[in-house]
Amino acid sequence: GLILTVQLSTAEAQTVRKANMFSAKYSFSNYAYPYTGLPFNLNDYNKGVELAYLRSLGQFVNIAVPFKMSKASLPVTPKSFSPGHLINSLDGLLQLKYASEDSPFSPYAFGGLGYTFEDLNPGNGTLHFPVGMGLNFGLSQHVFINAQTEYRFTPKGSLRRNLQHGIGLLFILNEATPPPPPDIDGDGIIDSEDKCPIEPGPAMTQGCPDTDGDGIADSEDLCPEVSGPPEFMGCPDTDGDGVVDVHDKCPNEAGPESNEGCPLPDSDGDGIIDAEDACPNTPGMAKFKGCPDSDGDGIQDKDDACPNKAGIAQFSGCPDTDGDGIQDKEDKCPTTAGPASNHGCPEIAKEDKETLEFAIQAVEFETASAKLKSESLPILDKIADIMKRYPDYHLRIGGHTDSVGSAESNQKLSEARAKSCFDYLVSQGISADRMSYQGFGETKPIADNKYKEGRAKNRRVEFELYLPGE
Repeated sequence: GLILTVQLSTAEAQTVRKANMFSAKYSFSNYAYPYTGLPFNLNDYNKGVELAYLRSLGQFVNIAVPFKMSKASLPVTPKSFSPGHLINSLDGLLQLKYASEDSPFSPYAFGGLGYTFEDLNPGNGTLHFPVGMGLNFGLSQHVFINAQTEYRFTPKGSLRRNLQHGIGLLFILNEATPPPPPDIDGDGIIDSEDKCPIEPGPAMTQGCPDTDGDGIADSEDLCPEVSGPPEFMGCPDTDGDGVVDVHDKCPNEAGPESNEGCPLPDSDGDGIIDAEDACPNTPGMAKFKGCPDSDGDGIQDKDDACPNKAGIAQFSGCPDTDGDGIQDKEDKCPTTAGPASNHGCPEIAKEDKETLEFAIQAVEFETASAKLKSESLPILDKIADIMKRYPDYHLRIGGHTDSVGSAESNQKLSEARAKSCFDYLVSQGISADRMSYQGFGETKPIADNKYKEGRAKNRRVEFELYLPGE
């Protein structure tokens, strides 16, 4: 019979890459025309259905296994028919197809072998040789329209030859995996893109071997067994001095090409070759032609009067820590600025001198005692403040008495009173190392002890600021 098969597919409705397919269709069979010689008559067609499985074997070949069912009038003689017979058939077909990715149409021709049996009796059957042609037309990605016609030949003498047509739907069940492009050397690069198709190699060298893995194909690598950069044609330069190892007499030590890749001598290891080093046996700095600047003050040691202490050029490399224009070694107060007239130390302010002068008579004690009177403490607090404001100065504390009493007792009392002032200043945070005390008894009067007023002046404690070394 002639079968018209309707299948749905896309505009690329071909079965170029379709693997498994299934069809369902209406079929129309004619046992009268043209074999019996009777004229063509549409009423001679019998209706039926067909289910088929198809498998793509490539771009140009399919196999198909259709199963057909119909109710037909069968010829008893060439001119007489017996109606109402149930017909079943199972075929194995080979389709030769033409499919183009650019067209929705895919025509094909087919032929094969089938077996048809009547009235559900497999023993009552006929061998058929179906041949025909068809056309696929794609409507969506997985569905085709197919129109097909075939003639089913039988062995000589059989009255079961027939013409069939069909139309139906063909469904694409899945896509076939296209065969991989050839890769003879198995390096993962297809032969069409492989510069060395019979020798495995990495993609970096377009499929050509690269034994040392340096990204340069062996055919272009002057040192194919040892990795090296492209600029040296694949040969290594281990020390990175620009002289390839094969020409470098010191391949593990950088050196100029003029010295065959070996380093120029640098006896002191300061990075300045001996030929350019003014101090070749002492590590130094490039800006001083290899000579040292130990204290890093920008004055090289040979010109530096203080090579181990950073200083300034004004004092030949010696420091002036307080920046008062007097270098530290000549400055009695190197961390506190002061004029040269006072040896670089700050001068005592007039009001501070007056405070010290006032304290001579203002500091008082209990009668015949070293115990400070409470009214003496404020003036001692002022002296403590002066000491804090002049940290480079030291303080001498001297105790004095009048001549009343024995010289021995007066000596002890003057010393005790000086110590009381000393102890109080220590309690106010003044370092004992910056102070000293001494008692003079009645040996240094400043007034006449014959008179009351004179004796009062002689009972005193003197406070003298001085710079160490004075």
